[in-house]
Amino acid sequence: MQQDFRKTDEFQNFLDYGKRVEIAFANDCLSNAVFATRYQDQMEHWDVKGICELINDKQLKFDVKSQKKTNRSDNKFSSDLTWIEGKNVDGYDGWIKGKADYIAFERERIWFVVNRKQLYKLTVKKISENGYKKGKGKYLIYSRKNAKDVITQMPFADMEEIEHYKLLKRS
Repeated sequence: MQQDFRKTDEFQNFLDYGKRVEIAFANDCLSNAVFATRYQDQMEHWDVKGICELINDKQLKFDVKSQKKTNRSDNKFSSDLTWIEGKNVDGYDGWIKGKADYIAFERERIWFVVNRKQLYKLTVKKISENGYKKGKGKYLIYSRKNAKDVITQMPFADMEEIEHYKLLKRS
């Protein structure tokens, strides 16, 4: 019988790393940062809200995404692609359909910050243009074994088509 990944030390390390990434983003890019409650994080899909003066002077909600690997067993993070979550592991709406205004992707030297609604529209467009094919890869619809998630991969280069994206410096 397969062990639930969410009950492993590896998953706790993953969560701890994610929290450190959220804090780093807030320190690098936001003023007046307020972190989400557990409910807001899990159900509304945002991690921190604050003012990012390089975007505008209003308080915005950000969902912060740590660097991802193409496969969990890979040694290195992917520098070209990231995963987009349409449905989460439990089958509920994923972060692309959440309440964040922007998604902040951790990259090696920068934060790649993109408008969530525009990223959603681009994701749907690219999956449609690819014929809604299933599989694991760029613009393929993928679900992991024993999970209800629906995810796809998107190159960061394609996200540059979005009007409202910013590259912000990491410390």
